[in-house]
Formats: sequence, structure tokens, C-alpha cells
Amino acid sequence: MFLNLLKLEWKSFFRSANAGKSIAIKLFMGFIGLYFLIVFLLLGIGLYAASEKLFPNEEPILIINNYLLYWLAFEFCLRFLLQNLPVIKIKPLLTQRISKSRIVHVLLFKSVFSFYNILALAVAIPFAIVNLNNSSYSFLALFGWLLGLLGFVFTLNFFNLWVQRRFSTNLKALVPFVLLCTVLVVLEHYSIFSVSELFGGFFDLVLAYPILGALPVVLVILSYWLSFRDIKSNLYLDSYLDSKQKTYQASDLSWTNRFGDLSPFIQLDLKLLWRNKRAKTAVYVSLGFLAYGLMFYTNPMYANSSMLIFVGIFMTGIFIINFGQFIPAWDSSYFPLLQTRPITMKTYLEAKAMLMYISILILTVLSTAYIYFGSEIVYINVACAIYNAGINVPILLCFGAFNKKYIDLSNGNMFNYQGIGAAQWLVGLPIIIIPLVIWFVVKTFGDQNTANLVLIGIGLIGLILRKVIINGLVELYLANRFKMLEGFKQRG
Repeated sequence: MFLNLLKLEWKSFFRSANAGKSIAIKLFMGFIGLYFLIVFLLLGIGLYAASEKLFPNEEPILIINNYLLYWLAFEFCLRFLLQNLPVIKIKPLLTQRISKSRIVHVLLFKSVFSFYNILALAVAIPFAIVNLNNSSYSFLALFGWLLGLLGFVFTLNFFNLWVQRRFSTNLKALVPFVLLCTVLVVLEHYSIFSVSELFGGFFDLVLAYPILGALPVVLVILSYWLSFRDIKSNLYLDSYLDSKQKTYQASDLSWTNRFGDLSPFIQLDLKLLWRNKRAKTAVYVSLGFLAYGLMFYTNPMYANSSMLIFVGIFMTGIFIINFGQFIPAWDSSYFPLLQTRPITMKTYLEAKAMLMYISILILTVLSTAYIYFGSEIVYINVACAIYNAGINVPILLCFGAFNKKYIDLSNGNMFNYQGIGAAQWLVGLPIIIIPLVIWFVVKTFGDQNTANLVLIGIGLIGLILRKVIINGLVELYLANRFKMLEGFKQRG
């Protein structure tokens, strides 16, 4: 029966009406996955030599043991944010003589082949093989070490499923856990109590007594049982329906009245961002990307380079990228209704543009904190913000006219590819490449100040011609509206 359920999953994928699109996306992601797999394999092979060079008087595997906790903590955060929960169509199965236990086992078995588990293997196995050839540790000792590490990896795999089920829709419940982690990080930083050394000491002990490598396997069984029990107890068609009636507190959006006819649409979009998972995720990602500059501004290698424009475009425009590329799919559930109301397409597009202008202004103000790294950083960010408002906002709205993919607003996973079509894959090219090329060329033949002024000038021209551009976009949307209406009906 277990194998039969797996066969049904296989047939369901290839017989789906959207199998072509699913295969294309999986092939694309497969190429990306292959790239990272090769990178992690090379990391596993070179980790021994790198550790030996950095710590010549220490055994490489003992050094790595002290950093394993950091690896696992980062992996857990990555899983929580990006890993998709395994999915199985239970509606036809629950009407058959199939036990719920078998269905849950199949569901959890699918998670074993998660890409995150493969990445851990890609690093750990080559590193263990290199140690076997270059260190004094026996095969049994390294096998116990590898077994213990994989035990923790698969524990994270199943434990993450339980955490996502419990806390993905109620992040407030994670506050005690986050506070505990913060306390441990502070204790680690000030050398009061080192959890990483304690964790590394366990793996040092495993190398001496390989049988201890079986202990994390017990954690795998416990985490599997925890997820199994939770999923099985909720394996009903209506189990995930909220029995409590949700009430939303009416927010004071009267400040939007100053926008006149655009006010009702801006209010709808603000409510969309507040109440729906997918849209709310776009807001969280935008705020998180404000820290993106720390990766570049602290590195002298990127000083006065075109990468600063890349960072500026992203930081001040990440919301318009996340939000704008899915216009008008955000309204796909009721887009046909909008076409029957006395609403002009011009008003609709102007409201979307105004919301994106506001987001650029907010992100630009917040990014001024980077003045700590120099006033030229703020100058570049302001130039990128004006360019985003004048040029990239119209570009995103233009590509939106070719968006025909329905979006389920209740799905907030960051790796949710629903609603992504060719327009979403292509829109990133002009948004990023054009300002980079313009700034680099002007800076090469002039200076950085002139390059910034050129970006500002181009952005201002776009803002001055805003009404002309909107009128052109209205014609484009009206020409494609029937294709969009037809596309939004396809919700598979």
C-alpha cells in the first residue's frame, strides 16, 4: 500500500493539466540546485585543507566540530523560511480503505528527499572521506561522526515540519524561543557559556566512542513521531479551518483620503498587505532586505563599484519588485468583478503606482541609517530610489499587462511559485541591468557624482512623463484584459 500511494503521487504529477509548467519550473530549479550541489561538494572536499591552513596546530575535524552548531542553526532558519511543507492530495484517499497512518508515513517520507538534506550529505560525506585518508581517525570513528551529524540534520527536517505547522501562522508563539536563542547568543558572545563548544564536545566524544553517534538517531525518531502525531490528528478535510470567527480591527486609513479617487484602491491594497499571507510575506522580505547593504558596505572591495547601484536598487525597490511583478494577479480573485464596475483602468494603475511610490519613499528613509558608512552611500541610494520611482515602476506595470497567473493569497511560503510566469522571470533583467549599465558607463567616462546625477535625471524624466506613460499602459492593459481574465480562471 505504501508503494501504491507513492505511485499515485507520481501519476498525479505527470497527469496534471499544469504538468508542463511544473516540469519547466522544476528543471529550472534543478539547474540551480545542481550548481549549489557542486559548490557544496567542493566545500566538503576543500574543508580539510582550509581548516589545516587556518589552524595549523589543530586537528581539522575538531575545529569543524566547534562550528557544527552554527551550521545547524543556520540550516534550521533556512528551512523555516524557505522549505516547502510536503503536500499530498488526501481528499480522494480519505474516502478509501486506507489508514491515516499510511498516508502520513508517505507524506513524511517525501520530506526525506528534501534538497536541504542532500546539501548536508554533499558536504559531510566528502569531508569524512578526506579525513579518512589524511587523519588518524578510523573508519568506525568517522562513520559514527557522520551518523551523528546526519541524525541532527534529519531531526531538523522533521522538527521543522512540526514548527511550520504550529507557528508559521502565529509567529508570536515563537517569541519565547527567539528570546532563549538571543540569551544563548549573548552568553556565547561574552564567553560566559559556550553552547557551540558543548555541542562540539559531543562530536569530539563521538570520535572517541563511535557508538555515541547513534544517540541523535533517537532524536530523529522522536521528531518523526512528533510530526506524525500532529499531522495524523489533523488529517481531516476541515481540520485546518479556523473554528473561531476572525475579526479584523478597522484601521484608520483616513490619511489616504488626500489621494482623492485613488484612495479606495490604496486602502484595498493596504488591507491586502495586512491580512493575506502572500502579500504580508512581501512586506517582511522588503524590511529584511534593508540589512542587505551590510554585506557590501562593510567590504572595501565594493567601494565605488557598480555593485553599490545593485544594492541601492534592491534596498529601495525590493517592495516594488516583490509586489509590482504580480500586478494585477494580486486581484485575480475578483479581477472579473472590477471589470464590471464603473472603475477606470487608469485609476486602478495610478493607485498601484502610488502605493509603490510610497514604499520607495519609506524604504529610502529607513536606508538613510547607512550614512554611518558615508554620505556617498545615502546619495547613491537616493539616486536609485528616484530611478526606481521614475523608470522601474512603469516597467513593472508594463510587464503586469502580460501577467495571467492566478495567485492564492493564503499561501505565504517564500518559495511559492504560484503566479509566476514568463513575465516574472524576464522583468528582473531591465530593472537591474539597465541602471547598472548606465551608471557604469557614465562613471567610466566621467565620475561617480555625474553617474548619480544621470540616474536622478532619468528618474525625474520618468516622473514628469508619468501621465503620458500611464495612458500608454492603460491602452496596453485594455488590449490584454480578456487574456488576463481567461488566465485568472486557471487556478491549477
